[in-house]
Amino acid sequence: MSSVTKPASAIELSTVYFCEGPVPPTISLRDCGLQLKGAHPEALTAFYGNQSKQDGFMAAREYAEKNRLQFTVIDFLVALDHRINPGLMKPDELANHDFIAFQRLSRSAADEIQNILQSGVPGNSSWENAADPVADGLKPNQLVLESPDVIDALTATPALRHVKVIAHQAKLLISEKVLTVGSVPFFHWGAIVEASCRLNPTTRVALDGPGKNDKPSEKSTLAPAPGARAKSKVPRPR
Repeated sequence: MSSVTKPASAIELSTVYFCEGPVPPTISLRDCGLQLKGAHPEALTAFYGNQSKQDGFMAAREYAEKNRLQFTVIDFLVALDHRINPGLMKPDELANHDFIAFQRLSRSAADEIQNILQSGVPGNSSWENAADPVADGLKPNQLVLESPDVIDALTATPALRHVKVIAHQAKLLISEKVLTVGSVPFFHWGAIVEASCRLNPTTRVALDGPGKNDKPSEKSTLAPAPGARAKSKVPRPR
């Protein structure tokens, strides 16, 4: 990251950007979300945790070589209003933290999140897709792994709308491994305070957020389909 002072509480996430030919002088962060297998939540998803980042970068390198692409690493910070809970999250702590790691939930907190989902989100398509897994009693981490758009259903509820980052496991298009990622809901885009291009420090990373009508499946342009070749993405002038 750059020399900008980190917020008192922040989460650092990392993602990768693929392109054909040289890395462009400007990359828009909104074009760098990791593509997930299955549904696409309305969130920016990136690698979370040292091991996930290592495995993710290795998968990105292999994917780039296989598809004759260039890739670079983007690091960014998400500012939090509350300090990170170092222990297992308890139900009464959910309201006081804006970062939740599904692998660090107490049993009672996991049950509380299941209760939130089981209460439903009227008119939310993500909830409709998630209803069957919830009925099957899957825990939150497994539920999101199977149905990523559950993130939308959760963050649409008043009880969790304040959460800026949810760390969870995910299946990615570029990796055969299940990796840990962090998802930042689009409506919390303003919490992203800094982004830099680790391997290409002269490349600027623009923080302009997604438009109201943008869909993650259209804007998360990290990886083309196998055999396809990605074009360099340069934000259009405004």
